[in-house]
Formats: sequence, structure tokens, C-alpha cells
Amino acid sequence: MLWTKEFGPVYLFRKVWEKLGLGRLLRKIMDDSEAASQYDEAIFAMVLNRLMDPNSKHYIFKQWIDTIYAEGLSDIQLHHYYRALDFLSEQKEKIEEQLYGHLTDLTSLEVDIVFYDTTSTYFEGEEADELLAHYGYSKDHRGDRKQVVIGLLMTKTGIPIGHQVFPGNMHDTKTFGMVVGDLKKRYPIQKVILVGDRGMVREANLDQIRELGMEYIVGVKLRKSKKAQELLSIRGPYKKVLPNLKVKSKKIDGETYVLCYNPDAEERDRASRQVVLENLQSKLDELGPSGLVKNRAYSKFLTIEKASAKIDEEKVSNDEKFDGKYAIRTNSSLTDEEAALAYKELWRVEQAFRNLKSNLELRPMYHRVESRIRGHIMVCFLALVMESFLAYKLKEIGCQTSV
Repeated sequence: MLWTKEFGPVYLFRKVWEKLGLGRLLRKIMDDSEAASQYDEAIFAMVLNRLMDPNSKHYIFKQWIDTIYAEGLSDIQLHHYYRALDFLSEQKEKIEEQLYGHLTDLTSLEVDIVFYDTTSTYFEGEEADELLAHYGYSKDHRGDRKQVVIGLLMTKTGIPIGHQVFPGNMHDTKTFGMVVGDLKKRYPIQKVILVGDRGMVREANLDQIRELGMEYIVGVKLRKSKKAQELLSIRGPYKKVLPNLKVKSKKIDGETYVLCYNPDAEERDRASRQVVLENLQSKLDELGPSGLVKNRAYSKFLTIEKASAKIDEEKVSNDEKFDGKYAIRTNSSLTDEEAALAYKELWRVEQAFRNLKSNLELRPMYHRVESRIRGHIMVCFLALVMESFLAYKLKEIGCQTSV
């Protein structure tokens, strides 16, 4: 389909690109690095392609660019695309910092609460850069492929402000510690509450946040934390925050631990356990204990004595205490309700990752050189920023249309 100059997504996204000042920003940095003038348009073309019809750089050059009306893009040569990826890799931090400043001017960007989470994305083939590409815990359930880990920082308005690319075998807790220091160093933020999922937490990370004068709201593994389990014995009613969110709290060692309770999730947990118990009894009759002890879903309800096993009602009763509940901990001055709502907003980052992987097609990744890998991810990040900014502006004027 051919788009006209006056209508269509090319025109719209060009306007968003200009509104964000990305063209000017890139050209200014390129002058400093003596980069060729075609690179900024090559970057726009790659970002535009992510937003409209994600394809390889080779396909963009050979076919896609000729299917759209976009002045000047047809003059870009294939080597401009690949060299532009190198440029994005080299100048990533400077681009993000200047883009953050411009977004602050455009949106009154509030960064008193910043969300952080990670995802992984895998490569096609085995030859990707050995410093980045490693086997690790795959959030795509592709443990058979080498991957990288991507960390994303996002404001409570849903606009990304930065990302990091880590080796594929790096644990989330280590990425969290690295991002904390980077956030304080790169962005002119006086006060910020960093929100992270329970998989990010280790005491050294929280010590680092406190030393930097920052605050945090982090998830707690309720079943493994003795401190958090003290919340289960708190007497009195919950405070209602939302129809599906109620809270109780307790001060423990200078922090506030908040128990969050979702009545709907309680029903789901109860029903799920009942199915497991029914299956467990039939499996016990069929296979005996030896066939079940390695199955965590079953074994946590069993008591094994010599060669026999039975369902332990005390373990079942103890499991019921956790139905519909999760816990968070914070050193912030927010109320229990505010902290619980802030933690609940982590879905924004999860949604952003879904957009990266589905709409913007972050993968498959065929790049092999580190700078091209990082450049490709930066292209996807810029596309996500544009998409998020457009959604923000549409919401601002009362338009609920998704982008």
C-alpha cells in the first residue's frame, strides 16, 4: 500500500520523531563524531520499520523502503543502515540522556517513581558475540538458544527513559545493582523511588539504594521470608485499596512490609490447589511416591515415610495461608496503599516487553557483532519511546485508541 504525504503512519511517525527532537539530537551528536549525514535518516527508517512492518535491515533496503512514501529514505544505502547501528551502540548513553531531557520538557515527566524489570531475548544460530550471547534463564522459554538480558527503566506514565543490555547469563539481582548506580549517575533526579520485582532483591542492592539516598519498593518472596510471614499473623481487618487489592502492614527493622491480598486470586489459588490434590491422590495410587517426589507441585503436599507416602493435611493447611497474597517491602514515606498501588504498576514494564517482542518484533535477532546487537536493541527502544509518547499524548486529549 502506498501512503500519501498528507495521511498515513509515515507522516504521523515523522511528526512524532520531530516532536521528540530525535532528528536534531542525532545530527548534533553525529557532527561531534564526524558521522555521515545519511545515518540519522537510516535510523529513522529502521525505527519507522519497527513501528509499521518489522523486517531485517537488508529487507528494508531491498524492498520495504520502496513501498512507502517517505522523502529522502530511498537514497539510503545498505551500509548506512549497518553503520547507523554501530553509531547507536557507541552513542547510546548520550542519546538517552538528551532524549530524557527533551521528554521532561514535553511531558512534565515525573520520575519520582521509576520502574525496573528485565527480559531476555534469544539469537538465531550460535555465532553471536561471545561477550554478550550466553545460555541463561530464558524468559522466552528457549533455554536451547543463546540470549542477552535487557533491563528497562520506565516512568509511572508509561514512557521508557533508558535501557541496558547485559550478557545472557547475568542474574537479575546483578543487573539491578548496576542499573541503580547508572540511574543516579546519568539522570538529574533528586528523589526517586525505584520499583522492582521480587526476583531483583538482594540485601546488597537495597544497601546500595539507601547509600545513594534513593528509596525503593520491592517484592518479597513471601513463602521464603520469615519477616514477611510475620504479616500473616497481623490481627484486624485489611484496608481496602481497590476491589481486588487489600493491604495490611508492619514496621520491621526500619522498613515497612506490606501484605497485599487479592480475593479473586485467592479463589484461583484454592481451585488450582484442589485440582493438584485430586490428581496427586490418583497419581499416588498409580505410581507410588517414587514417581512424584521430584514434582514440586505434588511433593510439597506429601509426607514420605520409608516406601510409602500420603497427603499431609498440615502442609495443605499451611499452603492455604498464602492464597491470594503477596508481600512488598519499602523504605519510602508512601502510605501502605500508595506503595501497593505503585508496585502494582509494574505491569507497565511487562507490557512494554510484550510490545518489544510482538508489535516491534525485537526478535528474531540475526546480528552477530556486539555493536550491531546493541544497535538493533536501541532501534527497538527508540520505537518503543515513540509509541509510548504517542499513547501518552492521545490519552492526554482523551483519545482511548491504542497504538
